Amino acid sequence: MLAIPNRALLLAFLLISMIGLATFTARADAARSFTTGLVDAEAFEHGSDEAFDRAAGAGTKIIKNNLYWRWIIDDGDSAQKPGTELEPFDATDPGSSYYHWGTFDRIVRKADARGMEVAFSVVGAPRWARIDACKNLGECSPRPADFANFATAAAERYSGTFDPGNGEGTLPRVRYWQAWVEPNFGQFYKPMFKGNAPLAPYEYRKILNPFYEAIHGVDDSNTVIAAGLAPNGKKGLSIAPLDFTRRALCMTGTFRNPRPIAGCNFKVKADVWAIHPYTTGEPAHLPTRGDDMSVAALPRLQKLLTAATRAGKVSGKNGKPELWVTEFSWDSSPPDPGGLPPALQTRWVAEAMYLMYKANVSTMLWFGLRDQPKGPGKWAWTFQSGLYLRAGSIANDKPKKVLQAYRYPFYAKLAGKQGVSFWGRTPNSKPATIDLFARRGARGGFTKIGTTTANENGIFTGLVRKRGFTAKGAAYAKIRGGKASVAFGLWKTPKRYQPPFG
Repeated sequence: MLAIPNRALLLAFLLISMIGLATFTARADAARSFTTGLVDAEAFEHGSDEAFDRAAGAGTKIIKNNLYWRWIIDDGDSAQKPGTELEPFDATDPGSSYYHWGTFDRIVRKADARGMEVAFSVVGAPRWARIDACKNLGECSPRPADFANFATAAAERYSGTFDPGNGEGTLPRVRYWQAWVEPNFGQFYKPMFKGNAPLAPYEYRKILNPFYEAIHGVDDSNTVIAAGLAPNGKKGLSIAPLDFTRRALCMTGTFRNPRPIAGCNFKVKADVWAIHPYTTGEPAHLPTRGDDMSVAALPRLQKLLTAATRAGKVSGKNGKPELWVTEFSWDSSPPDPGGLPPALQTRWVAEAMYLMYKANVSTMLWFGLRDQPKGPGKWAWTFQSGLYLRAGSIANDKPKKVLQAYRYPFYAKLAGKQGVSFWGRTPNSKPATIDLFARRGARGGFTKIGTTTANENGIFTGLVRKRGFTAKGAAYAKIRGGKASVAFGLWKTPKRYQPPFG
């Protein structure tokens, strides 16, 4: 045998090592996270321990619930502000006897006891606090100063230092505060138009900035969420979300070329801009109208927020606002006859979560924990998108297959001739060693194809450089010594018309 000089031996060893490394490329995305939460007022407002237990067991980090101003205040339908000469009303006082917070105190305590946070969406102005344009309408925009005063009271109550004096101790802190929900949709916010011209974006930004100042005035580390926009525009009823956002942020152009409006100097304050990208079709479906929204169109909104930030039209505590999805779902069948079959719903949700992550969405909130009950009329089967199939009680609800994708999302696809690319997040959003398994075609067993490491937020992503995989194959991830994800087929998801609410 010929002797190999030490230097040549070292080079050969390095070459072999490089060849080995080239078969697997992992990208930890060290600083990235993808937080999942739930929206389900019916489940959480009733205070059932089972609801909170199941939410926490699903890996939920945030519960979002409306904070109904006119329910909390005495006689929210009165045209007169509460208070008497003997007992004046201080709207900024979280302990005022004219406020009744019981339901929401209970939500905050139960969530905190299970390691979950709460995001409150402040909605529903009492009649005396509404602007004159729609004072007698329930979803009327509030007067900015009154909205800010109530926001101060709420943020003080849930500052983490307030004890209501009922023997239960100090209330846990709430960090996340949203100014209204779907202000581009006339069913939830008025006035929407003035004649045929959009009015809501300009009214909404008038209440957003005082709200922002109030929430940050209590604790500057709080997070203010703006918008939570409905996905589509409809003449006379709603304003398309990109159109609404451009108007609110002094921007013009299209989704391809957003640019600032010369002479428009209003600057919006928001830490998060939120959207509800309910998608009429498969996850990759793009809306037919450019200003509407779907999961695949999220980069359009990111582009607009980036342009508006650069132009100085919007800013938050970290500069450019984060993008959150604060409602999202597809109905399932069962129980909705028009919903998605369980396996297809599970696939679509995993792919949608990947596309959200790819679009730099940091938080996604699913609607909801359990199916809503069947109602009468046209919308009888609306919102059968729960992680649990509804039974007579939460304790008897049955988990759906989609729960696995929500808790442990995993997505994979063919990367041409390079191999298989993948993305996922661990169920507890914590670091772990992840083994990857795949089969090359429709039949045969799964074999281990690589190992990667989830980052500090549980995210793992990369590329397995191996040949021979086909579009009939599939892959899954398994935590070393723990659970496996649902297997994800390597084929491209076919196009399909599918209303999100069945």
